[in-house]
Amino acid sequence: MIAFDTDVLTEILLDNRAFVDRAACVPQGQQAIPIVVVEEILRGRLNVIRRAEAGKAPVSIARAYELFRRSLADFARITVLPYTPQAESLVEHRRQQKVRVATHDLRIAAICVDHSATLISRNRRDFDRVPRLSVEYWD
Repeated sequence: MIAFDTDVLTEILLDNRAFVDRAACVPQGQQAIPIVVVEEILRGRLNVIRRAEAGKAPVSIARAYELFRRSLADFARITVLPYTPQAESLVEHRRQQKVRVATHDLRIAAICVDHSATLISRNRRDFDRVPRLSVEYWD
């Protein structure tokens, strides 16, 4: 199973052909996203809605809600990997080992290790620091 990180999934959702074409090579049943990726994307969509309401977003409020709706529909079509007690234990273990990675990235990595998923990301700086993580970088 492969799991898309936020940076790669965002490119796919924005219809970046290079990323869409690479993702299409992975069977649909083997594609997943960690729940933390869902959180990050929804936080971003909600932030755009708030900014549009204040007249400070590059899109209209209608477009902001449409992007939010599309994200929900996209998430419904893909397996979402849960954050389990085992993943939490891995996060705590990594913190005890002094692995210096942002909390969300550490959670994403732990979810992937717990579910034996290969993470697809562009974030070498953080994910190269996580032991036992299977990761493939798409540039």
